[in-house]
Amino acid sequence: METGWWSNYSRAENHCTWPGIRCNAGSVVEIDLGGHGLNGSITPQIGALSELQILNLSWNSLTGELPSSLGNLTQLAVLDVSYNHFHSIPLAIQKMENLVSLSLSGNFIDYNASALGLLTNLTHLKKLMTLNLRYCDLSGPIPPHIGKLESLVDLDLSHNGLVGPIPSSVNNLTNLSSLFLQSNQLNGSIPEDIGGLTNLVELDLSSNRLSGHIPSSLGQLTKLESLYLYHNQINGFIPHEIERLKDLKYLDLSNNWFVGPIPSSVSNLTNLSSLFLQSNQLNGSIPEDIGGLTNLVELNLSSNRLSGQIPSSLGQLTKLESLYLHHNQINSFIPHEIERLKDLKYLDLSNNWFIGPIPSSVNNLTNLSSLFLQSNQLNGSIPEDTGGLTNLVELDLSSNRLSGHIPS
Repeated sequence: METGWWSNYSRAENHCTWPGIRCNAGSVVEIDLGGHGLNGSITPQIGALSELQILNLSWNSLTGELPSSLGNLTQLAVLDVSYNHFHSIPLAIQKMENLVSLSLSGNFIDYNASALGLLTNLTHLKKLMTLNLRYCDLSGPIPPHIGKLESLVDLDLSHNGLVGPIPSSVNNLTNLSSLFLQSNQLNGSIPEDIGGLTNLVELDLSSNRLSGHIPSSLGQLTKLESLYLYHNQINGFIPHEIERLKDLKYLDLSNNWFVGPIPSSVSNLTNLSSLFLQSNQLNGSIPEDIGGLTNLVELNLSSNRLSGQIPSSLGQLTKLESLYLHHNQINSFIPHEIERLKDLKYLDLSNNWFIGPIPSSVNNLTNLSSLFLQSNQLNGSIPEDTGGLTNLVELDLSSNRLSGHIPS
């Protein structure tokens, strides 16, 4: 802003006519220049725009420090400088008492190389509803002071180097609708009182080092639509209280250390579109009532210790596009009801103990792109009508007991 385009703005006779500038009674109230290919630094003169309410300079190539004169913009409600090359945030930012939304994502902020200093100074912003600091190269623990930002609705600290436990003070943020802490190095347990965040719609704690169990209070988050806890070290049983999350559409608990059976109560989550439980130590059978999840598009239960048979109710999942049950101990016939899964594109039943012939009904799955049945105990011939699977790109029937000829 200090070179190139800003000098042109400065010389303009009527700056209110320039693209991305909005005025009220001759005063600039909005600068919206996101994604305009801007470079250089922000001029300190920007602090003279005392009526400015919205400043969006995101997705540019701006560099250097954010000027301390930003602290003069006491009317500013929205500040978005995400995805630039800024490396410093001025202390004066805490003077912006009317700030409602602050987005600094995608800048490698050197705030003493710690999240502690930056977040502590932001706690003066009592009206702040959106705080987005993903990909800011922040390190250190999440400070307990974050619980003072009680107006927060959306908090994103993901994709940083944050360590230590999730502070219990997060439970004070009862207005939160989305909480994104994924892809850090957080450890310890999920706070027991997380159920107090009853307005949560999205919760992502994935790709950390969290351990312990899922607290039963999670069942109080009845507005939750997405829950991502994958790639942690969470152990224990999947709690039955999860059945209370009736609005849940996306549930991913994969790549943890969960044990025990898949609770039958999961079948009550009738809005689920995606269910990922792969790479745990779950045992027992697939719940008989899983067919009640009629909105499922993706189901992955692979790499567990599941046994028994595939319930015939699975044929009710007519929206299913991907079904992964590989690397378990399922020992039964492949059910004929599978022919009802007309939208299925990816089917992987490999590395189990399936017996009997490949059902000819598989040939009705004309949308199949991948079919993996290898490493089972299937016998009989390859179905004659296999040629009807004209969308098939990958077919693996190896390591079975198949006989007869290859159909023409």
